[in-house]
Amino acid sequence: MDTTWFRGERLHAMCARGAIAVMVGGFGAMGTRAAAQGAPPVAPLAPPSRRIAPADTALRADSIRVDTLTYTLTGYRDGDEIPVGTIVDMTTREGEGASRMLRRIMLVKRGTATLVDSTLTDAKSLAPKQHRSSQPQRVLRIDFSGMRIRGVIGPIGSSGVALDTTLSYPAFDSGNWDLIVRAMPLAPNFAAVFRVYDVETGPHDYIVRVTGTTTLYGETAYIVQFQLSRGTESTVWIGATTRRLLQMETWVGQSTLLRQALRVDGRR
Repeated sequence: MDTTWFRGERLHAMCARGAIAVMVGGFGAMGTRAAAQGAPPVAPLAPPSRRIAPADTALRADSIRVDTLTYTLTGYRDGDEIPVGTIVDMTTREGEGASRMLRRIMLVKRGTATLVDSTLTDAKSLAPKQHRSSQPQRVLRIDFSGMRIRGVIGPIGSSGVALDTTLSYPAFDSGNWDLIVRAMPLAPNFAAVFRVYDVETGPHDYIVRVTGTTTLYGETAYIVQFQLSRGTESTVWIGATTRRLLQMETWVGQSTLLRQALRVDGRR
């Protein structure tokens, strides 16, 4: 079975984007869902008037639970179901008072390779503080200080390329997009836009819109349409009470569906 469409090491921000791009970034940017065979055409989401930034009073950062979650990543193509890998997502809180932080570590396993991605985020405002990534072929170290971003990116064993930029508008870390969405006041018809910083593409806006509810893995879930760019969209299911990311589906290329699904008791 040909699985070359899953190869590559690039840490695409859709880890910004769920761990999906951590796993599949090497075969290019996410495909346009409207062009995918078997996928219904999707009109671009109209930009909502509600914009959310770090420290927004609407964010419910306390709803992000300390937890360790395991996901399976599976590809579906031309009738074939192809196991891709697993993601272990660990979130903890550390520090006290104004220094309280959310530390998140993601272990992405594909075959014999393991990618390690870690972030540090202000536990109240959800402003990014630090991002580290170690991959088989490169490392990434980024520090956030307000709207200034500094870091180093490069192949393992090299001095890397220095990054030093100042944003004109506050932004979240694209790698933690789901933490931001999970902390939003989700409800039927809720919609918002929020800006993220991605090391490869710079600052840009993500749009989310709640399109309904359903029951998934034994709990009520919000169905959220998540738009990264015009025509590039994923569907995300978020627990209404637990605020866990339960599942995410993204069309890639012309005929490939990638599904990131929470592993629960009795289900793999």
